[in-house]
Amino acid sequence: MEHKNMQLFGNGVKRTYGTEARRYNLLAARLIADLVKGFLGPRGLEKMFIDILGEMTVTKDGATFLRKIDVEHPAAKVIIEASNAVDNAVGDGTTSVVVLAGALVEKAEELLEMGISPQRISDGYYNGLQMAIEIIREVAIESTNHDKEIMKYLADTCLRSKAVSHLTQDMMIPNLVVDGICSIADFSKSYIEVDDIKIEEKIGSSSETELIHGIVVDKTIDELSMPKIVENAKILLLDNDIQDERTKTDAEIRISDPGEMAQFLDSKTRNLLQKIQYVIESGANVIFSRGGIDPLALNHFSKNMMLTVRRVKENDLLWLAKATGAKVVRDFDTISGNDIGYAAKVYERIVGDDRMVFVDGCTNPKSITFLLRASSKKILDEFHRTVLDCIYVLRNFIMNPKIVPGGGAVEAFVAMAVRERSYLYSGKEQIVIQKFAEALEEIPLTIARNAGMNTIDIGTHLREKIYSQSSLKQKKRRNRDYIKNNRDWYGINAIERKIDNMLNLHVMEPLMVKEQILVTATESIILLMRVDDVVMKKPVDTHGHTHTHLDGTTHYHKGGDKPHDHFDRLGKQQRPMHHYY
Repeated sequence: MEHKNMQLFGNGVKRTYGTEARRYNLLAARLIADLVKGFLGPRGLEKMFIDILGEMTVTKDGATFLRKIDVEHPAAKVIIEASNAVDNAVGDGTTSVVVLAGALVEKAEELLEMGISPQRISDGYYNGLQMAIEIIREVAIESTNHDKEIMKYLADTCLRSKAVSHLTQDMMIPNLVVDGICSIADFSKSYIEVDDIKIEEKIGSSSETELIHGIVVDKTIDELSMPKIVENAKILLLDNDIQDERTKTDAEIRISDPGEMAQFLDSKTRNLLQKIQYVIESGANVIFSRGGIDPLALNHFSKNMMLTVRRVKENDLLWLAKATGAKVVRDFDTISGNDIGYAAKVYERIVGDDRMVFVDGCTNPKSITFLLRASSKKILDEFHRTVLDCIYVLRNFIMNPKIVPGGGAVEAFVAMAVRERSYLYSGKEQIVIQKFAEALEEIPLTIARNAGMNTIDIGTHLREKIYSQSSLKQKKRRNRDYIKNNRDWYGINAIERKIDNMLNLHVMEPLMVKEQILVTATESIILLMRVDDVVMKKPVDTHGHTHTHLDGTTHYHKGGDKPHDHFDRLGKQQRPMHHYY
């Protein structure tokens, strides 16, 4: 019996296996779900997170909050990665996927206590997922991807469930977002590039939020003597300096005669004047330069009534090129009329406490700007995340113009249909599929719970509503026919705290989001169910810090507890543009 005392692993390695490992994994997943349950629905509440540097984040976005917190347990990380996956794929539904995963875990624990094996639970969940996907595709309502009315309802549904819903009353923000999306979307190819949308923020009143059919640059005009407004702007974009060229390495010029000094200075001035001449001859009256502009050049441009903005970020140049049709130019001697872009008006305006340059009235712009206003930076950050979620929802609809009712209505209906189809299976798998259906009902029940409703009463009434409308039809026709013809969608009206027809309230979501939630949540829990051995090795502490970046990447290195990024030193790509906060 000597082998009992043998040590298999080295020091610092922790191992759990079998039933204990599975129980801990499921517990960790359920705890993560409990963290974000309170977000779900229009009546959900926000959470406040304060990091080690004292920076405060107030959010109601599931993925944002889960990215902020540092967790150690690998099973908890699987759920956080599931939330990130949904965020990256469809941009919304990050709380729903975690709530559904938590419900599936809870039902799995009940099944394990019944003595059903993890393999059977995994198979049952997989079959339940296939049924749910098939049913939800059958009942999805088809539309056209340029239907602005449906898009406004989708945007409104998305915004109402967010923390800043009080800023989005009277459909102002949904209308702005839809108008902006429609101006740059390619409906014939069912495509829109989210990065073509610039989101600028300034502290102020939310009623001053606006859409600019062009680009807003957070810079000021270079000279007071330059015009503050240019109508019918001809725009030149320069990825170069308009000043003396300097060598990249240290250089030395030896001059033995005073005349050579004058000749050298004349040569420098001639080169600069030549650049200025090329720019003036281009016919442009507005110049945006990524580099600096010499005072001599600014003087010449002012005399020619030209407006210039220097040291513009690379991303702003790219957005300006898409909005105005201009081409970014590097060589002065190759500037031609084809490189010039156009806008109805370029002007400087005071926004809040700052001056900003507006390039507005672009004809057929491929890039636009949302200028968000709110009373504090914390609210602005959340407003930014909210509008971004809304943009992704509309992108999903443009890509696949099929919708399903929100408010937990489609989950409640699919749960009923899955429960009825479960009788086609015999043995323990039937029980597993029925538990899968119960887990789906957790979405409407959580919305009701967050609204302060009695979940036991609501659960029974919601089932009764869905079953009663189908019972007579079910006797006359098969389940599949009923599903196709059913259009009474009962869900949770959290605002008025009652069960209501969600389509009559225009509460709707894209099919793509719902599918992604179902697939990601189920596959994550199946993965955890199949794990029966967890071996954890603590990292060697070299004064490093484990941390999670905004895009969900988690790693460990020295200085990880200080503000930093992993872009190149030039800051070349301030992308990914929309992975903010």
